[in-house]
Amino acid sequence: MKMKKLFRLIIPLVILFSVLSCETDFNVIADYREVAVVYGLLNQNDTIHYLRISKAFLGEGNALSYAKVADSSSFGANINVVLTETTPGGTKRNIVFDTVTLYSKEPGDFYSPGQLFYSSRAVLSENNSYSLTVTNKKTSYVVSSQTMLIHNFEVTLPVYRPPPYTPVTMSFRRASTSVQKFAWSNAVNGKRYQLRFYFHYKELGASGDTTYRMIEWAFPSVTAETTTGSGESLVTYKNEEFYTLCENKIPYPETATEIAVQKRFASTCDIEVTAIGDEFTTYLDANGPSTGLLIEKSYYSNITNGIGLFSCRYQIHRFISLSPETIFDLSTTTGLKFVKPSK
Repeated sequence: MKMKKLFRLIIPLVILFSVLSCETDFNVIADYREVAVVYGLLNQNDTIHYLRISKAFLGEGNALSYAKVADSSSFGANINVVLTETTPGGTKRNIVFDTVTLYSKEPGDFYSPGQLFYSSRAVLSENNSYSLTVTNKKTSYVVSSQTMLIHNFEVTLPVYRPPPYTPVTMSFRRASTSVQKFAWSNAVNGKRYQLRFYFHYKELGASGDTTYRMIEWAFPSVTAETTTGSGESLVTYKNEEFYTLCENKIPYPETATEIAVQKRFASTCDIEVTAIGDEFTTYLDANGPSTGLLIEKSYYSNITNGIGLFSCRYQIHRFISLSPETIFDLSTTTGLKFVKPSK
């Protein structure tokens, strides 16, 4: 009986190795097909809008060698890039993009430091829709996509009281151990959100010089059920997490540098919420790293006749001061050197 079981295991293995040992020659370089790779996120708060448009490439040998050559992936000035704005009433306006070279790219797999982008100065409106058309002037190859913009929204927690009311301050009192919340109203056309809290402060050195610094507290992203703008989203925290963040990020790792700091003074805080559109959310979900045993994943793109992503993003900020009791708790935290609040 054991011999029969062993035989059943050996036979499939023999067949598998026989198949793998067969030599099959095939050419992985197919006939050339023009494919544009488009990436762009529109934000009506931006004064200049940038699009990254390149062409897919493949050739004999190492593909990374081709990536180092600009002509391998760049369309240059051979394409027309037009953004068509449509109002709710049907009025249209064409926004033309021109080539621009940015020199901020760090060395990597692709050519650097100069990278070709397409840019335009235009005022965009959250009430209008935007269609992108890219046309190769030599081959008449066309790719397209479209997006709406994310509407303005507000931080609802902490609450905001406009003048003449006393401004609301941000309290992280250590004595409170209950769960706290940051909350915001969902935006029309917004799907996923991420909140970042920035704490600004200044340092006084031994020589009397002042250094302005900031630490960042990033919260997990939150996905809304719809893009209609209904309801609220929120993240939770406990006050002690703020002090843990300060203890980990504020003191310099170099002992001599930290000793040179005489005093620290708390300044304003910036509550930043970034919203992204539905297409961008789907792109991140589909193209992100796999967390399971599934190796192959479907690739998402909303570029017609090409690949990539054309969507929207939007940011809001709430600037707020720390409460006196929070500054006092900072001043009593060992190693942070914050001065007590003035009475």
